[in-house]
Amino acid sequence: MLVLSVGLEVRGPNLQNNAVALYFHRLGVAGGAQRMVCLLADALAGRNFLVHVVSWDQSGATAFYPLDAKVKWHRLGFYPGVADKLRRAGTLAKLLREQNVRVLVGFVMSGDRTVFVAAKLAATKLIAAERNAPAMYHMRYSRLERWLSFASLHVADRITVQFAEYVRDYPATLQNRIEVIPNPVEMPSQRARPEQPRPGGRFALLTVGRLDSVQKGMDKLVEAFAIVADRHPAWDLVIVGDGPAEADLRNLAVARGISGRVRLTGPIHNVFQQYVESNLFVLPSRWEGFPNALAEALAHGLPAVGFRDTPGVAQLIKHGETGWLADGSGDELALAKVLDEAMGSNPERANRGANASRSMAVYAPEPQFDRWASLIRAVAERPNE
Repeated sequence: MLVLSVGLEVRGPNLQNNAVALYFHRLGVAGGAQRMVCLLADALAGRNFLVHVVSWDQSGATAFYPLDAKVKWHRLGFYPGVADKLRRAGTLAKLLREQNVRVLVGFVMSGDRTVFVAAKLAATKLIAAERNAPAMYHMRYSRLERWLSFASLHVADRITVQFAEYVRDYPATLQNRIEVIPNPVEMPSQRARPEQPRPGGRFALLTVGRLDSVQKGMDKLVEAFAIVADRHPAWDLVIVGDGPAEADLRNLAVARGISGRVRLTGPIHNVFQQYVESNLFVLPSRWEGFPNALAEALAHGLPAVGFRDTPGVAQLIKHGETGWLADGSGDELALAKVLDEAMGSNPERANRGANASRSMAVYAPEPQFDRWASLIRAVAERPNE
């Protein structure tokens, strides 16, 4: 049982309303989870929920992705240290009580357990929205950290994951709490032409994501591109996103002699246009959950390359049909091999790109948002245990 004394009266929410809160730690920057929170908030507001979005952004922050005017965003601030954890837990619990929130949906809570504490203090039902494949716990966490993370998830009334394959990798004591809801993928009006060169006769190999060398493996991509660059002189690598590895990636491109053919754009609001203007997409991650950028690229008819042993990537790319899967995970030589094949065949990129667009239709947004709404209502109506 979680106990925290912060001078609050703890009572349950008013069950005569349909208020729901969505939490993510920061909404002022670009990212797949941030975009999902904003899309879900807007969709729930359109389904007559009273929607509150909660983050640890500072009071003056602006959201990178748009939020419907009916959605109320609460920026509660963040400072390091135990004292601020207590403040945030108490402030969030007070907010949940005052707004009569029946259900709190928390995105990526494993690193900050104040959200679990706040939900318990407010007697608010909790849905833990897992955004990474459970393999992440084994790749990144120690045995103790895994135990603490899974123990925290037992506090949640329900847990959501994006693919059915993920369920079996959680402890058996959690599996009966898990619901599978894929991310929504919008079908665009424009399509890529992966077989056709861009203006000037150039071809673009595109990746979109956070620039880090732990999960996203952007350094492996630069290394792989350097291996095949001389064989494909008309190709450039375009990297969209920002993160702690940006300077290292620029330096690596210089060291490998390809800096003139590697472009780091930073975050882009209209990333869809990048998909339309590119010829091949690549996601070199070691693990994912449901990678939005990959799904969006496929929906735009852009064939994709990733690693066969990367959870979340292997579920979306069908080798030989919608893209190419390199053996293993994190091996730049294996990645270079399939990039060489994909970059070398205009007809095959066109064929797999057409298949890719069709394959994303099963993730149409409205059915996914309906599933979220049904789950939230079901959790809200459950009696307290």
